[in-house]
Amino acid sequence: MDPRNLLSRYGLSAKKYYSQNFLVSMHVVDKMASFAKGTVLEVGPGLGTLTDRLSKNSDNVIAVEKDPNMVRILSQEYDWKNVDIVFEDILDMELPEFDVCISSVPYSISSPLLFKLLESDYEYLILLLQREFAQKLYSYENPSRLTIMSHTLCDSRPVMKVPPTSFFPRPKVNSMVVQIIPNKKFDVNDNYKTVVTSILTHKRKTVRNALVDSRESFNKGKDEMRIIADNSPHRDARGRELDIYKIKEISDYLTASV
Repeated sequence: MDPRNLLSRYGLSAKKYYSQNFLVSMHVVDKMASFAKGTVLEVGPGLGTLTDRLSKNSDNVIAVEKDPNMVRILSQEYDWKNVDIVFEDILDMELPEFDVCISSVPYSISSPLLFKLLESDYEYLILLLQREFAQKLYSYENPSRLTIMSHTLCDSRPVMKVPPTSFFPRPKVNSMVVQIIPNKKFDVNDNYKTVVTSILTHKRKTVRNALVDSRESFNKGKDEMRIIADNSPHRDARGRELDIYKIKEISDYLTASV
């Protein structure tokens, strides 16, 4: 189904507000849909191209769409028996129970959506993301908060590269499909998350300086935090040099000290 014809029929166009770049490559659609099983959660079904394939390869699909115009198109153009179209903002709702999430993710919500999904119960995620963003999930090069939390909570691997020509309208960046499998390396508490944010926000600084600069997150004054940070494991290392296990050591130390 040509998205231009369908949008024209409804007097619509792709909206930047919703980060709408509609997936049109059937090669990519078929590859992503091949992972479908059980109950599939799809975020941002848009015009339903991927949704239609998912409906054929799974027991049922929960398609969460924020744009009322897309909801109208999905409801009128398709006669699915196993697709539940949910008119909601995925970031504002409680996630339904699902087995796998397969989605071409709107770029503007990639980070908050991923953090939300990683905290849920799932068998695996198949997500089409901006390539630079996707690489942060499985590479330690120039690590971010997302990198550390991803390595802590799951294992990720690239599935396929996706060029701009796979979308309408074409984005200005390359994309990538990744598979994410839950694999929590150790228990994660709020203090660990705070330490990750503190250190990776100041990843070019030493751990000592990063902790002092983030003292408000630990409800400590500057002098008190200096004393604590002076005795921290890896205090002279730069945040960008640390893996999840070294950050866990820092978190355990701070849990006992703070």
